[in-house]
Amino acid sequence: MIAPMVPFAIKGSIWYQGEANRGEGMLYLHKTRALIQGWREVWGIKDLPYYFVQIAPYQYGKESGHVLAKFWEAQAEIEKQIPNTGMVVITDIGNLKNIHPKNKQDVGKRLANMALAKTYGKTGIVYHGPVLKDMKTDGDKLVLTFDHVGSGLASRDNKPLTLFEIGSPDSNWAPANATIVNANTLEVSAQGVTAPCIVRFAYDKLATPNLMNKEGLPAQTFLFGEQPTWDKMAINVQESIEYQLVYEKDLTKLAKAFTYEIDNSANLTGKFDRIAYYIQLTDKAGNTKWVYVSMDAFTDDIKKIGIPTLASKISFQQVVKNLNVFTSEKELATGNGQEGNIEFWSNNYGPPNMAKVPGADNKKFDFGDQKAALKDGYGCMQIHLTKQKQTAFAINAWKTGNNADLGIGNCKTGPQPDWTFSKSGKQYTQKRLRILVRLVK
Repeated sequence: MIAPMVPFAIKGSIWYQGEANRGEGMLYLHKTRALIQGWREVWGIKDLPYYFVQIAPYQYGKESGHVLAKFWEAQAEIEKQIPNTGMVVITDIGNLKNIHPKNKQDVGKRLANMALAKTYGKTGIVYHGPVLKDMKTDGDKLVLTFDHVGSGLASRDNKPLTLFEIGSPDSNWAPANATIVNANTLEVSAQGVTAPCIVRFAYDKLATPNLMNKEGLPAQTFLFGEQPTWDKMAINVQESIEYQLVYEKDLTKLAKAFTYEIDNSANLTGKFDRIAYYIQLTDKAGNTKWVYVSMDAFTDDIKKIGIPTLASKISFQQVVKNLNVFTSEKELATGNGQEGNIEFWSNNYGPPNMAKVPGADNKKFDFGDQKAALKDGYGCMQIHLTKQKQTAFAINAWKTGNNADLGIGNCKTGPQPDWTFSKSGKQYTQKRLRILVRLVK
């Protein structure tokens, strides 16, 4: 398609990317490099300009918001790594309900200004929105400096700056407050984050942030800093290195209908002989607890090992063997080769020990409960250490969202050891579930 154009004169190129590539992450950078190098070779112009448009924010169904954010990162890397390129950002003139926003007039003006300034040498044109240049720590704050600020940083709507998040080695991402200090500098901080080391901005497919320069050009999405290891799984559980991650769920985002933040179930096609579950909970004071439980596979269907929503059709009440338990909680029995049982279902349930699990109480919600007929009910996902009469972990009533009943070990604040009706979930500011399998070699 390009070959017939090669005999004709060319000054530069502009590119408006289609949405089909949005899942490629950094692979897109390498594809674009090949495209640009190919054009420059066939025209014989070593530095042929290439100016392009950042994809606009859009809903994209149930897809994780980070898919598009990572693609935006890759697009931003093009102008950082490939000479004589430039990106126009359009987060402020998109349409979240229209995959092809109608306002192309302003898109064209921004591309034209970039060409006028960078290719034709016109002066006095602000052609680019703010780009993060550097980050420094200052106690519990991050100090961010920017390039391409024009006559200064500003808020589009004169309201507080939006869509900043920061994190530290001891805390997950937290919404942050950002304040303009001077023409090219911001200070960013968040309650409860005392030693921030990483920041991200507009990191979601629906991001329409209000940070811009005074000439009205929006800032780029970015993620900057050293990614800390917030969970202790890989550090404290050597066994986990042998396993592959299937699902990851931010338990602050539970709901009647939800998607996993990470879902690798379609990519892991081999047989597996072990299943592992890892839960980490952090309370409002910053105290973190965690548990890791692995066991012999109780199903060969990788779609049947997750949270047992009604839609998943997951339903198990059975013995599981060779449990390996690692945890931060001293009262929970640890060690390898233990015996246990699982209760996974979306139903209501009651205390009677109709399954005749040894040692279970007929009058308490514990490890021998009776599943009721109502399928779209309260719901429970529990793993128990049968001989010790302990709940390794419980995720109950996930349809209640952030108020879901969660716990590690036996519940001590109420009569039900398995956390039923405990309303415990709301005490945790961070809560994560990982589900893994060990593939058969």
